[in-house]
Amino acid sequence: MAATNLAVSRVFGFHHESTEVVHEEAIGKRDTNRYQPTSEVPRRHRQDSVSIRTLDNPYSPKVSATSTLIDDTSYSATLPKQPSLPLSVEEILTLTKPTIERLLQDSGSVGASMGVLRHGKQHFLNLGARGLGVTAVPDQKTVYLISSMTKPIIATAVGILMDDFPRYQLDFGTRVSAVLPELKGSPGMLKTYTKQELTIGDLLDLRSSFQWMTNLWESPDGDVPWRTTDPVVSLLQHLPVNDTYTSHEAFVYNRNYSNECFALLAAIIERKTGYSWAKFVRQMVLEPLAMHNTFAGLSEAERNDMSRTFAKSHSVQVPGIMPELLQCTDADGVICRAKITKCFERHHGHIPQSVEILPSQASNAGAVGPSPLAAAAGIMSTTSDLLKFYRKIMDVYAERQRQQGSKLFPFPGHISTPLERGMNHLFAHIESRLSPDPFSRTCTYTGGWNTVTVPLTSEERNASPRPRWPGADGDNARRLESAIQSKVHGDDLDYTFFVTKPEPHVAEINTETEKPPITDPSESKKHLALYHGGNMVGATSFCWLLPDHETAVVVLCNTRGFLLDAANLSGMLLAECLFLAESDSRHDTGSLVEAVRMACEHTERMARAIQIDYLYDLARYEHHLASRFRELDPASNGIDTEGLEGRYEFAQDVFITITAEKRGLVLRLYGTGYGYLLRELDDKKAPENGGLEKTMTFAQPMAELIPSGVGGTNRLKVKDFVVVFKREKAAGEWEGFEWNFARGKTPRERRRDTTPYFWRRAREKGT
Repeated sequence: MAATNLAVSRVFGFHHESTEVVHEEAIGKRDTNRYQPTSEVPRRHRQDSVSIRTLDNPYSPKVSATSTLIDDTSYSATLPKQPSLPLSVEEILTLTKPTIERLLQDSGSVGASMGVLRHGKQHFLNLGARGLGVTAVPDQKTVYLISSMTKPIIATAVGILMDDFPRYQLDFGTRVSAVLPELKGSPGMLKTYTKQELTIGDLLDLRSSFQWMTNLWESPDGDVPWRTTDPVVSLLQHLPVNDTYTSHEAFVYNRNYSNECFALLAAIIERKTGYSWAKFVRQMVLEPLAMHNTFAGLSEAERNDMSRTFAKSHSVQVPGIMPELLQCTDADGVICRAKITKCFERHHGHIPQSVEILPSQASNAGAVGPSPLAAAAGIMSTTSDLLKFYRKIMDVYAERQRQQGSKLFPFPGHISTPLERGMNHLFAHIESRLSPDPFSRTCTYTGGWNTVTVPLTSEERNASPRPRWPGADGDNARRLESAIQSKVHGDDLDYTFFVTKPEPHVAEINTETEKPPITDPSESKKHLALYHGGNMVGATSFCWLLPDHETAVVVLCNTRGFLLDAANLSGMLLAECLFLAESDSRHDTGSLVEAVRMACEHTERMARAIQIDYLYDLARYEHHLASRFRELDPASNGIDTEGLEGRYEFAQDVFITITAEKRGLVLRLYGTGYGYLLRELDDKKAPENGGLEKTMTFAQPMAELIPSGVGGTNRLKVKDFVVVFKREKAAGEWEGFEWNFARGKTPRERRRDTTPYFWRRAREKGT
């Protein structure tokens, strides 16, 4: 597919000048009233210390506050009053906006919508454009693909099923095969070390021994060929379990991220209710919350509805810097990270180019309804709608905290609807999964959420193995860890969010006439946070909930830029600053402004390290592909490709076709969609094998992939896409090829015997 638009991201208007800026002096005036009784401090004085006016520039951000989120919340009157904050949400958005703009610009993002829910009030920040060539700014009603942020919604639907146990006979301990008997006896359905069958709770917690399957269904152009769970069932019956886990404790408290877990949950919803999973979610989750701009399975009529605004989809490429990156080698011809760093510094600010692409097909309803894999990553929504969902979650959590004596039973007059009771079941499960060991409970995936207790103590932060960083997700987390270990950026590069709070600075007071501030004992306690990221073709997203602070942050972005996940970092920056600004009598406003500025500086430093690490990986990938593999000559009259064409089957419903086309030998998953050009290992560097093997790869230069979208399957390792054709005789027919699509999750005993990953040539279609 040809790209429909191409532009340098710098032109997208992220440099916004407001008529007034935040001055420490203006904010600091409130400190003179710091220790007056609350009734004597004018509330308007606090909220109006920053004036924001949107300029005529269509790309300028809009910051607004609205009334309470859900007007008919049955127990809103019982919620505590909004405390007096040292910094308002509007001030935090203003202080962090320049950094967020730089993150979006540096990542090549075209536009983003951000929402903050704080003590029942919504606040929005919208930046950039809905799409390339579009002048309109996105807003809180702009519809985006939320990708894996779909999972908490599906988990809530499963909780609703559990609430009606007499009807559905489903709980967290129910074996998956009891609902999907076709999986009975499948190797992949056994828990590592216990050899017990996986349960519904295990699927919700991403605790499985599944092999990595994403390479088999996420196409670069956004197509999702699996329309049913049949391929998942077939693979689980065929594949051995992986060796992700090294102990029973590791299995219990770690995740094996698998979208297929939620595809199976979608199948369970359908099997139990008789409805499509999308219809059940709409009726039981979306409609009760009036989430009218949220779609589980988007029809063509809905996509063409002119009353709604959909964000376009974009990818990011770096063609201007690519030739120079490939020259960053040492004396041995190996890509050098230090030289990559210098190259980045020379070009910083002029690196990414944004490309408009077709949207991911994960959100499409299709002729028979949305794919079950869309239950893992296919819902579309808005910041406004998602804050409704997160508000309800935090309301249920607040009521649980007030009624600690009751765990699984509805609270009269409060948790009374199926939706609320379903969320209540999930919280009971989440609480049961938090380890009593403080070093283990810092981060666990459970109930469709990454859960973490914050802030981390210095001991927890430095524990071995180091815990996953609160909020850090996907490529950002992986690349920041790589950057830290490389030492190229110095010894003090680290992830600093939710580790320590700023040192308190108490304003000077006359103790003879004024009472000194009293430290809130609750400040030393841990706070449960829920978060999730999202990353699919053309879109990225992030959300963070801190229920006992009544705070939620959501970021939706219309760009998937592997250079940097700006949605994740922007959301974490906002979450950290809101956490710092929570009411605390030990801090004055000036110290909090400084803490927010430091958080912005740390974020930009982390972003720099992540971008450099991506360029380093990209240069190694392109260098390896160009130096080790060669394109087949289409003019060779079939000599290079002779005997390789055909259909190759791995398991039932899982196959690949290889065809000779004008540009060369082309591989396609399931015979349709994106065509990968095969390249052969350079004969001069190939080991002698007597003509019994031919090693090829369908890894593609990123310049060819990006205009189509780039699926999340590409982790910039050529070996992930190497196929080895085999035959018994030098002049014989090729019998098939080996391709280990599971990457690093192959069982140890199978790493030399790759038979489980052999794709056998089909003599006739379907044999």
